[in-house]
Amino acid sequence: MREALLLLATGMVAFGAPADAAKYTSAVIRAGAEPGIRFTSGLMVCDEALRAGHWVNRYWLSTGLVKPEFHLASQAQRSALDSFELAIEDQDLAGTWRWVSASQKQLRQPDGLLVTFTLLSAARPIKVTVQTRMTGGPVMVRWLEVTNTGDKPTAITRVSPWSGMLWDTTQYRERIVPGDAPFELGYAEFQEWGHEGAWRFEPIADSTKTVSGTRGKSGWGHPTFFARNKATGEWFVGSLGWSGNWSMSLTGTEAEQDRARLSFRLGPAAADPVLRVLAPGETVKTAETHLLLMNADLDGVIQALHEHVRRDVLPPPIPGREYQVESNHRGYIVDHEDEAGLKREIDLAADVGAEEFLIDAGWFGPEPNRWWQNAGDWYAGAWLPNDVTPVREYARKKGLLFGLWVEIESVGSAATLRKQHPDWVLTRNGQPVAGGRQLDFAKPEVAAWAESEIARLIRKYDLDMFRLDYNTTVEEGGNRLKDGFLENTQWRHVEALYAMFDRLRAQFPRVIFQNCAGGGGRLDLGIMSRFHNTELSDWMRGPRSLKILNGMTWILPPEILLRTFGTEVGEHATDGDLDQQLRTIMLCRPIFRGLSPSIEEFNPIARRKIQAAVEQFKTVVRPIMIGSRVYHHTPLLPMMEASPWLVLEYATPESRRAVVGLFRTSQQGDSTFRFYPRGLDFARSYKVQFGNSGQNVEIPGDRLLQNGIPIRIENAMGSELLIFESK
Repeated sequence: MREALLLLATGMVAFGAPADAAKYTSAVIRAGAEPGIRFTSGLMVCDEALRAGHWVNRYWLSTGLVKPEFHLASQAQRSALDSFELAIEDQDLAGTWRWVSASQKQLRQPDGLLVTFTLLSAARPIKVTVQTRMTGGPVMVRWLEVTNTGDKPTAITRVSPWSGMLWDTTQYRERIVPGDAPFELGYAEFQEWGHEGAWRFEPIADSTKTVSGTRGKSGWGHPTFFARNKATGEWFVGSLGWSGNWSMSLTGTEAEQDRARLSFRLGPAAADPVLRVLAPGETVKTAETHLLLMNADLDGVIQALHEHVRRDVLPPPIPGREYQVESNHRGYIVDHEDEAGLKREIDLAADVGAEEFLIDAGWFGPEPNRWWQNAGDWYAGAWLPNDVTPVREYARKKGLLFGLWVEIESVGSAATLRKQHPDWVLTRNGQPVAGGRQLDFAKPEVAAWAESEIARLIRKYDLDMFRLDYNTTVEEGGNRLKDGFLENTQWRHVEALYAMFDRLRAQFPRVIFQNCAGGGGRLDLGIMSRFHNTELSDWMRGPRSLKILNGMTWILPPEILLRTFGTEVGEHATDGDLDQQLRTIMLCRPIFRGLSPSIEEFNPIARRKIQAAVEQFKTVVRPIMIGSRVYHHTPLLPMMEASPWLVLEYATPESRRAVVGLFRTSQQGDSTFRFYPRGLDFARSYKVQFGNSGQNVEIPGDRLLQNGIPIRIENAMGSELLIFESK
């Protein structure tokens, strides 16, 4: 797969033109003996029906066409898989569903279509309302609303909001290499800090591949799969918007009649028997599943995902507060914070052109230099006798927005909160989880306290930005006896967290909400629908930091991803020259952490280079990157092994401008990379600026297509930055 993707990404035939921006949504609801619905979004078509108590998929198409009914006549005799899964008290309700009703309505901001249908179980007092949202592109979003219609509590023990058949491909063997599998599955290989974006592809043939997130949050992996049909050229991408543990399984089967099938399930997971207890009359919403189907190359798929995330997932950017260059204090005064030191950091931030200053961990609690243990006591420590307010005022005087770091879900061993409310600590089988550092948001009073604390801090300090961190890893999470069931608490925790930030964003519409969970520990689309931007793993060292960016831009657009430059991480300063380190952060959102002990000690050569890089980012790179089409010229890279090159290209939608970062990530391989732009227009001519030499040259687009540009970098951890401007 790696070789195939590399050819796909660098082949000249893919030289780009802007994607078709046309949007179309439609739903055809069928009544009668076999009720069903045909959903259409862009060219993505999903046709489902109720058959013998099973809600099944009849077919998927990526062409926008509709299958004639006579082509489907023989399908009724074949077994079909349910298009969602729900088990109540370990009873699978598949085969028990009865049709109630269906409807559709237009949505606004963003525009789209919401299709709703309701089913009742003949076996249990359960009603399921299935919601499917379409906004006109090749992505649909589905979730379930599950209602206990009975008069006593019951429990969800398994759920997959979307599942079932993806492909039923016939006559495939003449279109693939003999002996090859018809399907490939891509998934996040690692779940550990500092490893996100490591995609791995495996063939799926007469086998099942199961991947799970087990860190108690969506994890540094990602609850997402990329499935490729090598016989049809199609891709399916499934992503679960869920910030707790999860599990996905994909099953491939090959039949003697030259038929291959691929099916899937994707949903929340728990180590305990029950995911969520339902009280009589209670309705709960499941996680959302985002499902893409299209016939395209990998970067076409990624660009469609980016459009979906930008338009349909992320909160809209706040006018005048979009995509800032950020700085925070965790460089030279880590765990030795004081007012004078913070003001020195603000001086440095303003000097290099930052637009926002954040006080990170270390400002709060009873004991100095112990931010981890102080979590939960969100008041300024004695080492800040004048509180945080003078620092905020100083930042604003310097023209910077002001933000504050809080880890609201955690409580440290030194915190007064822990002594006052020992019953607020999350437990598993009666014992504290994660050393007692996790608060139990399944208790409404704890979640209410957390929300009120965030609101208090935003008001007290008049914050421009609120940064949520979450360093605690709870693995299996907590549990408790609830109405006679052993319930895992993660569902309720995620439920409370989402609702909290939905309300806070509505209450504080001018505040930027920033996501961080030890860096990239919670990057799923559920959490990202509540936050404007996010940090990737707070690991600065190259080339892994570049590989993380390369991998995570398969799903999330680069302008919302934050990467760090500075001295916080030991030996980072040895990882390539200054240009390479600065170009790494210029291809996403920069955070500066530790530029110099003071303005007076700031090396003047380094200072001018950093100032110039920030200016170039603001005036050239950032305007290109926002809303760009991203091209991965080296899409699959081993996370922990040497690889020769990493190349990322961002092009504006109209193909007038592009920025390209080329990085030599090891001494391995050829020292020359021939770069063929993919996001430009071969009918135009371009001024090409070479960052290393500062030279400019005008090159016709057709010559770029035919010849490319050879980039030579001799040393490991060297780089080049190319800027293309249409003439």
